[in-house]
Amino acid sequence: MIGQLCEELLLELERAKSPVLSYLQPGISKKDVDNILEMTDIDISFPQEVYALYGWKNGISDEDADTRSIGELSLFTLGIFVSLNLAVEDYLGRAIHKSYWAKGLFPLFGSGGGDYYLIDTNKRSAHRGMILYYSPSNPYFRGTVSIFDSLDSCLSSILECYRTKAYYFEPDSPYLEIEANSEMAIRKKYNPRSEYYKILDKAK
Repeated sequence: MIGQLCEELLLELERAKSPVLSYLQPGISKKDVDNILEMTDIDISFPQEVYALYGWKNGISDEDADTRSIGELSLFTLGIFVSLNLAVEDYLGRAIHKSYWAKGLFPLFGSGGGDYYLIDTNKRSAHRGMILYYSPSNPYFRGTVSIFDSLDSCLSSILECYRTKAYYFEPDSPYLEIEANSEMAIRKKYNPRSEYYKILDKAK
């Protein structure tokens, strides 16, 4: 399922003329992923869908992540798909050394400004495979909150946002444009178990 969603997303990125296409690196094998985790001594058990994601693409190159503007690297709202190496650095720095969020929550996507989308890799967690949102400046919650029911539903949400023009690019502009109301409706549809949208509804 992940592989099919990724390939469909690739087509939508091409149709939308997304600059992200130029920066995404080729995928890496499960063995390569495990080697990177082993070399950095990270005790994490990725769900199979995470291996499938990195098997599709290994995020944005480290050089482009350092030199390009956040706006042209965004795959979705506050969502930049960095390389596994950079994701590991973020995990070690923020989860292990500074305890910004719990161990086992691995950053698949980041905003480039401190927000992260974290997949729960804990084998005994009731939320294993769900994606949680960490946003230290968000006024509606503290810590982390579920925002995508799974990586499948995350990618399905992103895919539909491109298909329905909730995400789009203006001519001659490299920056992702977002129709916030349409995006929110799509996310709610695909992620009925996630708490983030319930919190926002209560705050209205």
